[in-house]
Amino acid sequence: MKYVTIESVLSKKITGEWGKDPIDSTGTKVIRTTNFTNLGIIDYSKIVSRKIEQKKIEQKKLYSGDVIIEKSGGSPTQPVGRVVFFVNPDDSIYLCNNFTSILRPNLDLVSPKYFFYTLFYNHLSKKTLRYQNKTTGIINLQLERYLKSKIPLPLLDDQIRIATILSRAENLIAKRKESIEFLDKLLKSTFLEMFGDPVRNEKGWEKEIFDTFSESRLGKMRDKKFITGAHLRKYIGNSNVRWFRFIFDDLLKMDFNSKERNTFHLNNGDLLICEGGEIGRCAIWKSGIEDCYFQKALHRVRLDLNQAIPEYIQYVMLFYSLRNGFKNVTSKATIPHLTGVKLKATSIPLPPITLQNKFAQILKKVESIKSKYQQSLTELENLYGALSQRAFKGELDLSKIPVKKESQSITGSINMTIPSMKMEGQAIVQKPFSKQELLNIIKSKKGNPFNFNELWDDLEKADFKEMPTYDEIKDIIFMMLEDKEPMLSQSFDEDKKEIVLKGI
Repeated sequence: MKYVTIESVLSKKITGEWGKDPIDSTGTKVIRTTNFTNLGIIDYSKIVSRKIEQKKIEQKKLYSGDVIIEKSGGSPTQPVGRVVFFVNPDDSIYLCNNFTSILRPNLDLVSPKYFFYTLFYNHLSKKTLRYQNKTTGIINLQLERYLKSKIPLPLLDDQIRIATILSRAENLIAKRKESIEFLDKLLKSTFLEMFGDPVRNEKGWEKEIFDTFSESRLGKMRDKKFITGAHLRKYIGNSNVRWFRFIFDDLLKMDFNSKERNTFHLNNGDLLICEGGEIGRCAIWKSGIEDCYFQKALHRVRLDLNQAIPEYIQYVMLFYSLRNGFKNVTSKATIPHLTGVKLKATSIPLPPITLQNKFAQILKKVESIKSKYQQSLTELENLYGALSQRAFKGELDLSKIPVKKESQSITGSINMTIPSMKMEGQAIVQKPFSKQELLNIIKSKKGNPFNFNELWDDLEKADFKEMPTYDEIKDIIFMMLEDKEPMLSQSFDEDKKEIVLKGI
């Protein structure tokens, strides 16, 4: 296989532009690194608008098929040099900011999607690490040096075949992530349906302060003199706690003597709640790490299980965090934090324990499905990495992969869609998608339960003028579930082991 420098397959390299704050709503849309996702897809939900000179807009506007590369950013665990593939979502003019650059591939030499995947793999395999430097705390990519590095360049048809294989794997990963996200959203919706918003307490449950149904305390203060000694033990810090889970990659050690080991030991079922940072963020301790303790930045809460269970309390904490439920109990002397005294005095609704246990049963079943999805996601990501490695070494059998040519428009952008075809003498009428059309599909099921994948299949068969996105459908479904007069209900199908929806 032939190897060429990255710069040799470019038609243009264009620096980003930031411009000025817009005076009104007539600014130009600008993509920032905050819009980058780790799948190489652009998140358009937080696009900003900036005032930019018309001349610069014409020089620096993005075309579909462009690759945007991150020049500044990164972190200790993530190298700089992330890339995203640009496909114009709405025919607007887009630019990218000055922390990024546009790499426009030469279409005579390289397939845009293949070009993107080579750079995406470079970052995934941490090859960009050797081209980064750090100044004043910011990690920068030495772009000119990086562009002189080499990438494999097979024949153009084989490039398209490789891009097709990797796109399929990428789509499977995206769908699996969407499935996991969908389960998370449905659990939140189930909680609200069963208990209502705990901040507003519209269901009128009796409220109790933490101290009446739990025993809580902060962990051991971390100090340099305690990180050496004869009794070093692993401990959980604030950064190790995520919503409903723990990160164990970087557990530190601290000296805990016999008395402290008894005081700060973690037992299964303990709820660890963050005192600062994202106040209230919490997870239930279920780890196989037997000899583990906790730091002062965390509250360890042990509940009276006749009154409250951790599965219920962790979701109360989530909604208190999301909906400003801690505003009257957090200390604001410097950085907002939830002191031990304030946590003990925090008042929350306590519904009947039987209802809490019912939610815990639903949670357990859904978490079991989610665990399988997560395992599947890990396997898919490993497969993607292996396919990428083999593809760029020329080790894949591409003979059975059809070539789907990418067509070029007059402007030089890449048309990634297939135009609607019409037979002579026959008009094809495609209806626009709407919430009502979605409701009609749901009504056609005549009250029979269905899962999200079945609904998506029905949408694809409906042949809408423009297929709605996953996020659009998801948002409409949650609106239908949470409306004052819900149009949908959800339940757990014991036989299929999945959450199903049903029209009301």
